[in-house]
Amino acid sequence: LSRKEAFIYRPGMHETIPQRQTRARSAEKIWPRARTSAAWLYRIPQVRGLMVTGSLSKNSTQPKDDIDFLVLVEPGQVWTLKTLLQGLRKVLPEPVRECFCTNYLLDISCPVVDQKNMFTAVELATAMPMAGRESILRLLQANRDWVKAYVPGFDWSIERASKLRPDSDSSLHLPSSSWLEKRAMSLWSHYWDRKYHWLDEDTRLQRFKRRPGVATNHLHDYQEYVLNEVSRRLAPLGLELPSVDEST
Repeated sequence: LSRKEAFIYRPGMHETIPQRQTRARSAEKIWPRARTSAAWLYRIPQVRGLMVTGSLSKNSTQPKDDIDFLVLVEPGQVWTLKTLLQGLRKVLPEPVRECFCTNYLLDISCPVVDQKNMFTAVELATAMPMAGRESILRLLQANRDWVKAYVPGFDWSIERASKLRPDSDSSLHLPSSSWLEKRAMSLWSHYWDRKYHWLDEDTRLQRFKRRPGVATNHLHDYQEYVLNEVSRRLAPLGLELPSVDEST
């Protein structure tokens, strides 16, 4: 690796520094909106934790990039909350709507990420904690062992999360309805299957997870693109992507 001022890069990649500087300046302009969005989202009773993911968490954005959130949710209310958030997004003007893209909702009672690979490890390691310290620490600790296989310095991410303000004891807890939760999950499943019928079933299930406790919607699978690109770059070196036991 080589270094110039604050930038570390692979040898021969110094020409990327101006672009990285531009994207970093763009991210600094977006962060105030992200903090405001997180503060409002955390007021919703079912929300127990919030982390910024995607390009903003790497401080590398373009001016019109969305603000992506990983949302940690009260047990048994993932799909109820997803429906509520979608309703809010529908009535808000587009500039406000793009300030909170809640593409990943996870029940805090089952915080282990099911896809264990280089992409998800880096996403967890770089996700910026915004609110809900205890729930975020539970998520990071539950995934610590397998993430460290890809990101040895992952304990730094846990230490960063531990510096969040302690959770408030005055948080409002709403009662859950198993019938409402199952109904919402079923409606979302039918909606995705109908809208994205041109995708094969396995691809739809991969990009639009519809299980109790986890909801994701990623029409454009950036994860697949990144993993394929890394594999392509490793191949000439006679290397393959490392893997971990998915059952751990």
